[in-house]
Amino acid sequence: MADENPILTERRGDHDGILWITLNRPERLNALTFPLLGEFREILTDTRADRSIRCVVITGAGRGFCAGMDISGTANPNREKPPEDISIDVEGTRLNFRYEVETYIALRRLEVPVIASINGPCVGAGFDLASHCDLAVGSTAARYQVAYVKRGLYADLGGFWSLPKILGWRKAMELMMTGRFMSAEEAHESGLTNYLVEPEELENKTMDLATEIENGPPIAQKIGKLLAYKTSTLDFENAMLWSETAIPLVSLSDDNKEGFLSFREKRDPNFRGY
Repeated sequence: MADENPILTERRGDHDGILWITLNRPERLNALTFPLLGEFREILTDTRADRSIRCVVITGAGRGFCAGMDISGTANPNREKPPEDISIDVEGTRLNFRYEVETYIALRRLEVPVIASINGPCVGAGFDLASHCDLAVGSTAARYQVAYVKRGLYADLGGFWSLPKILGWRKAMELMMTGRFMSAEEAHESGLTNYLVEPEELENKTMDLATEIENGPPIAQKIGKLLAYKTSTLDFENAMLWSETAIPLVSLSDDNKEGFLSFREKRDPNFRGY
């Protein structure tokens, strides 16, 4: 059964530098469970400490990217249900939710570029997941929904934070307030995806993008991503103070020397991450 391996990993690329992560519950459109989230968090934590990984791709098995949290009663199979005659455990709910939150925080802590390869329905927590990736390649078979509002909730796994930044305020507010589906074409026009391709082209296009990143300079890529996130709310002068601090990390690297040398020698650079 797929739930025996709810999440799969594979190393790909010219240097085995691409970590391809597949949510593997196709019979449930890759809806998230607590065991899956636990494995996912461990993978992401290990990835952050592995300098051989230069790019991460996240996708779903079968015809869906991720249908959000599994609300069929199997999301957290180890959780005991409280008796119906006692009050709701507010603190228990908060701590239980933290289990989900920590996985998404681990994703945002990754220093390497992360690509969402969106093959199908991308809903609820799945939409949040895609919005936390740095880049996205979308299939025309994909569609998107902030499903939470249909359940009396909000985009609680960070969609409230990421979606306005990606889609713009008014589009994000419309989706978060109505819960309507957004087509792959509308999502692409709104800036959610870098590329929009037919389903049969999705994996190849994602690999092309991931390989281009894999062959880039890892230190410069990591610093560039860090600065983009950490300075997004700063004024220009304070942002440049961050750049002053970071520039020696890249300008004194072997990769920087290789970049200039390969330019002079009119060849492709061979960046090693040193």
